[in-house]
Amino acid sequence: MVAGEDEGATTPTDDRASHLEGADGLKRARAIKAEISNSLSILQPKKPAGLRRRVEDDPENQLIKTLRQDHQMSWDAIANYLNEERLKRGEPANLTTPAVYSRFVRNGPRIASALGEVGFDPKDYMHLRNPAQTPSSGPRGGGLGFGIGSGRKRVRQEGNEGHELQNNMRKKSSLGEQARELEREDMAEMLVSAVANVERNFWTLVADEMERTSARLFDARACESRFHSI
Repeated sequence: MVAGEDEGATTPTDDRASHLEGADGLKRARAIKAEISNSLSILQPKKPAGLRRRVEDDPENQLIKTLRQDHQMSWDAIANYLNEERLKRGEPANLTTPAVYSRFVRNGPRIASALGEVGFDPKDYMHLRNPAQTPSSGPRGGGLGFGIGSGRKRVRQEGNEGHELQNNMRKKSSLGEQARELEREDMAEMLVSAVANVERNFWTLVADEMERTSARLFDARACESRFHSI
């Protein structure tokens, strides 16, 4: 070392090594990006949005909300009514009761917001107040447990807590049984909705993972922007 040279100074060799290390890291990042982008469409660059109709503008979604909120119709009766209307239009009458319920819960708040309704909560319309006075296509007390027949108080008997807990625990079925269950129309709709919800929150999940691994806070938009620029 030359006399008088600062021992803590950074040499050109150190700069080159640091630059090469950073370049290697970016190279690895681009390789990983190329690999995962082929399997996840959400990671592809965004394309201009099409003219897809919003759920709050869908006449059937609006009618579901009106029939339940204003006319106090049961879920079964709404499904039957809408299927009759579909038949009149020459469309398949394949709307199920669970699908009606799911669409009301999922789309009702958005329709209310678009109409300027304040304080709308789908929970207020989960159960009918006077089921005996409302139209229904099913027997009293039957169905899926929401709407007509639900709300009965279950009396807990002493000593049965463990048995009740065991009965209430969800058990995972076999893959074959799960595949058959997902073939149902209502389950297929729920699955697609779940995927759409995860897709909407994808970059928020990425930001959460960045916080976990780096112990620093990142905005989802910053993560998305940087990923596409790599």
